Amino acid sequence: MAGTIMDKKEKLRVLQDDFRMDLPQRLAKIKRLLYVGKTGVDTDELYRLVHSLAGSAGTFGFHRLSDRAREIELQIQDAKGLDSESWLTSVMEQAIADMQLLASEGPDQVNPVIKEASFHVDLAEKRGESLVYLLEDDASQAEEIVAQLQHFGYVVETFNSVGELKAGMARKVPTALLVDVNLREGDIAGPKTVTDLRDSTMRNLPVIFISVNDTWQARLAVVRAGGEAYLCKPLNYSLLVEHLDNITGNKQETPYNILVVEDTILLAQHYAAVLEAAGMQVEIVSDPMQLLDVLPEFNPDLILMDIYMPGCTGVEASQIIRQHIAYCNLPIVYLSTESALERQLEALRVGGDDFLHKTISDEHLVEAIRIRAKRFRALAMLMNRDGLTGLFNHINLKLLLEREISQTLRRDSPLSFVMLDIDHFKLVNDQYGHPVGDQVIKSLARLLSQRLRSGDIAARYGGEEFAVILPDTPAEAAKTLIDGLRQEFAKVSYVHEDGEFTSTFSAGISTSPPHQEMESLIAAADGALYQAKHNGRNRVDLESNTD
Repeated sequence: MAGTIMDKKEKLRVLQDDFRMDLPQRLAKIKRLLYVGKTGVDTDELYRLVHSLAGSAGTFGFHRLSDRAREIELQIQDAKGLDSESWLTSVMEQAIADMQLLASEGPDQVNPVIKEASFHVDLAEKRGESLVYLLEDDASQAEEIVAQLQHFGYVVETFNSVGELKAGMARKVPTALLVDVNLREGDIAGPKTVTDLRDSTMRNLPVIFISVNDTWQARLAVVRAGGEAYLCKPLNYSLLVEHLDNITGNKQETPYNILVVEDTILLAQHYAAVLEAAGMQVEIVSDPMQLLDVLPEFNPDLILMDIYMPGCTGVEASQIIRQHIAYCNLPIVYLSTESALERQLEALRVGGDDFLHKTISDEHLVEAIRIRAKRFRALAMLMNRDGLTGLFNHINLKLLLEREISQTLRRDSPLSFVMLDIDHFKLVNDQYGHPVGDQVIKSLARLLSQRLRSGDIAARYGGEEFAVILPDTPAEAAKTLIDGLRQEFAKVSYVHEDGEFTSTFSAGISTSPPHQEMESLIAAADGALYQAKHNGRNRVDLESNTD
C-alpha cells in the first residue's frame, strides 16, 4: 500500500509540473482573445477561460494565481455590457500582467499531499470468521435470531446478561455485536454496556442495536454509544443481514464509480488520481457530447461536473442527462468557482443535486464525494431493490436489461436471460406459513448473490419468481451455470415445527441474439420456464428445447 501512495503522489507531482508548463500558453490564449477582441471582445469566452484558470490553479498549488483569477472573473461579470475599450485598458491589461507574474513565481504548494483510503484496511481486518455476539435476555427472541442468521453463514453466540457478555468478551473478541437496547438491567442498559466495554477494552467493535421501542431517547442513546444501526422488533432479517454483511466485511463495498466531466484535462486527471487513491473508480469525459455513450458503459454512482465548458455548459449537459429515464436519479454534483447563490440555485433547479466550490483541497474532495456517493447509493438501494431479498426490483430489472441488450448488440456478444420460479411455492406457504416461505425466497436470493459472477445481475421479478441477466454468456454456458445453482438450492434445508423440508426451482433461458427487443427476450425465457415446469419441474430448459 505504501508503494501505491508514493505512485499517486508522484503522479500528482507530474500533473503539477505539466500544469506549470502549460500556464504560459493558457495566459497567452487569454491575452490573444483580449486583443483580437478590441473591436468586440467575446466576454463569454474570456470569462470561461479565466473561470477555468481560477478553478484549476489552486488545485495545482498556485493559490495566489487562483485568487487573482477569481477577482478577474468577478470583474468580467460586472463589466459585461459596459464600454469594452475603457474596460480592456483599465482592468484586463494589468490583470494579465499580474497573472503572468504569479505564474512565473511558481506554485505556493510544491508537494501535493494525498492519503490512501483507510476503509480498505478496515475491511481487510474485518474479514475472517463472522462471529457475532448477541446480548438478548428474551430466550425465544434470541433463539429466533440465531436460527435466522445461521441461514446466512453467521456464527452467533448468545448472552442473556451483561455479566455473561463481558465474560465472553474476555475469552474471545467477536466480529460484531448485536445488542438489545432494553435489558433487565435497565431501559437503555444495552447502549450503556457497549460504552463501558469500549472504555474498558479499548476496542471499537461495530454494533447493531435492536429494540421493541422506537423512541427519540433510545435512538439518541444508541448514537452516543456508536451504534451502526437501529432496528425495531419484529426484526426485518433481510435488513439485519444486510447491515451485518456491511460491517463485518462479508459484503465488501463495491468501489464508487465517479464520472468526472471537465474540459481541463490536467485538472480532470488530478481529480481522478486523488479519487482513485481513495479507492474509487474514475472515468474522465472532456467533451460533454460523449456523455450518453459513456454513461451506460461506466454506470457511475455520481457525476462530478464543471459548469462552464465550451460548446455545452454543465447545466445544459445535466438537462440532457435528465431527459433519459434511466438517469433521472443519477446524482450530479457541480464543481465550479461560481459563488453567486442565484446562479447556483438555478443550476440545481434544472438538474444538479449539489455544489462544490473550486478550489477544493484533495482531502475535502475525497470526503465530499464519498459522503455524497454513499448517501445516494443507500437511497438508490431503497428505491431500486426489493425489500425482502435485497435484489433489484422488477422495474430496475427492465431498465438494466434494456441497457445490457443495447451493449450486447453494440459489442456483438451474446447475452442470456433467465427466469426462475420456486416449485410448488404456494404449497410451502400453505403448509409452513408465510414466514417460512419468505425464508425460502431469501435463501435463493442469497445463493444468487453469492454464486453469480460479478458482472451478472439478479432480480426479484415478483413473488417467488426471479430473473438473472448474464452478459457475455451463450445459452449453453448459461444453462451450466444455472443448473449448478439449481443443484445447490435443492440441498438447502428449512426447519419448521414438524421437521425439515427442501425446495427446488425451475428455470427457462433465452438469448440475445437472436432477440433484440427486451419484451421478446423476456417472453422467450418465460416460455422456456413454462416448458421446464411442464416437463416435470426442478430443471433448466433453453427456449424451444423440448428434451
